[in-house]
Amino acid sequence: MVNLLLMSFLISFVVCFFIIFIFAKNNNFCSDCFDGPQKFHDKPTPRIGGIGIFLAFLGVILFINFYKHDKRYFLFFLSTLPLFLFGLAEDITKKISPKIRLLASIFSGMLAYFLLDVYLTRIDLPLIDSIFQFKIIALGFTLFAIAGVANAINIIDGYNGLAAVVSILILLALGYVGYKVRDEFIYILSFVLIGGIAGFFIWNYPFGKIFLGDGGAYFIGFTIAVLSVLLVKRHPQVSPWFPLLAVVYPVFETVFSFYRKKILRSKSPFTPDGLHFHMLVYKRVVPLIYNIHRNERLRRNSATSPLLWLICSFGIIPAVIFWQNTSVLIFFSILFCWVYVWLYRSIVRFRLGRMIKKFIP
Repeated sequence: MVNLLLMSFLISFVVCFFIIFIFAKNNNFCSDCFDGPQKFHDKPTPRIGGIGIFLAFLGVILFINFYKHDKRYFLFFLSTLPLFLFGLAEDITKKISPKIRLLASIFSGMLAYFLLDVYLTRIDLPLIDSIFQFKIIALGFTLFAIAGVANAINIIDGYNGLAAVVSILILLALGYVGYKVRDEFIYILSFVLIGGIAGFFIWNYPFGKIFLGDGGAYFIGFTIAVLSVLLVKRHPQVSPWFPLLAVVYPVFETVFSFYRKKILRSKSPFTPDGLHFHMLVYKRVVPLIYNIHRNERLRRNSATSPLLWLICSFGIIPAVIFWQNTSVLIFFSILFCWVYVWLYRSIVRFRLGRMIKKFIP
């Protein structure tokens, strides 16, 4: 398994290096603009780092397929193609609408269902589990969940290293539990993707030489979602609330953003704004904790992610410890959401800033 992780790391690392090298020769090559409400960098930067992760995943999958003769790995890869390609098209052209990308995530989910029988059969809530006896309902919920997680990783991809490390933490949790239940398919794919993300991360953090892009974020989010569904479906001892708590940070960020935009402000949930939780941490918390001037965008950018990695770990750690205990997992899921809302409101109302100033003069 370690050799597969290293192979994935090296492929991703090298591919990302060549993307950065090509971009240095041609600054218009897949550049990310930096004048929008969700842009927090100073220089044009290639936003197709997902290609490195994708090719690393493909390379290792082909290697596994050659030696193991297990077609499931390649079928899994095929299911990721539509969403990755539409995400990559957005990175290159900036003309693929969010609704089209949402449909692509649903289509990839349908492929996963037909190729690997990926659908949720339970969430350990009796009433809903009884409804899931109707396969069409279970499949519909599964497609909604897969699309949601894929978009959630994309939403938190705002700062150097943020989405990369959050995804690695989630995949470590999935890989660990997959190993505990002896599901080789789950833990191998988890660690292969970890290797690919790590190869990209070297170039992305802290200096932001390359960005993940929509293609990379969707690819990672989709893979996390499908592995989560398969883990729960194939192993009754694994609580369905384990993967939910593992992904609670990006998922609740997405749910809360929908509520904030659609319900409170009557705007399209696809409209970009500067009020995501990680953006508020960047604007109002980081300058106080690290005493970084507001004009030092790169330092503030890179200082933001570790705070959010820590917040993400508050979901990951109890998920890994109590992966079989639904009641405890539900409790920690609710607790995380409550703490998230409290922190958000405290930052918006400048209460957290006043608290920080008391401890950090």
